[in-house]
Amino acid sequence: MSSRKYPAKGALVKRQADGLVGQVYVSSPTTDLIAVRWEKENETGTLLYDIDQFAREWEPARKASAKWKVAAATIAAAAVCGMVLYLGLRAWESHASRVAAAARQPAASTPDDDGALAERACSRGADEYLRSIGGNGFRWAYGATPDERFNNPAAVHIAPGITTSVSDKLLEEDSAGVFKRVELICSYDSNDDKVLRYWIADSDE
Repeated sequence: MSSRKYPAKGALVKRQADGLVGQVYVSSPTTDLIAVRWEKENETGTLLYDIDQFAREWEPARKASAKWKVAAATIAAAAVCGMVLYLGLRAWESHASRVAAAARQPAASTPDDDGALAERACSRGADEYLRSIGGNGFRWAYGATPDERFNNPAAVHIAPGITTSVSDKLLEEDSAGVFKRVELICSYDSNDDKVLRYWIADSDE
């Protein structure tokens, strides 16, 4: 495990390349996973890193502007709205063309290829995993199609052909019957084209 210090969940950070401000949404030393949520003008997104990638690209934000404080309070709602629009456009794509594209993947796949394969494989097996650990006490955010419950751009490569992806579209029912948003993480091996395992992020990590 890297000796670098993991950022605190909720910490504000700034991307060194362009000054983009983000907020640490997941910081997990046990899985070497850091998720950063960002908002810029009318765009929002989530980026995933291992600790070494994160340390190279981000640094602590020394001052939190009033604008970011407002954005942080509304970023979850804005992210869902943006994702609904994005998924609505993607839903028009042909399922057959996506399968054919995956079949034509070269032996030496690129990170983007692995991310796309991980997105589909992790999305399709998520329901079976969730039913195995908690029955039917879950649902997906509106617009999360069966093939697109994980984000292709948000896939961390932890080893050749091995990616870790996160989905923030899962709603899990608690003991009071209230559905709350949780992060579902998936590890995928593109060499064998199979999901290695799923787990739900611990909010205390």
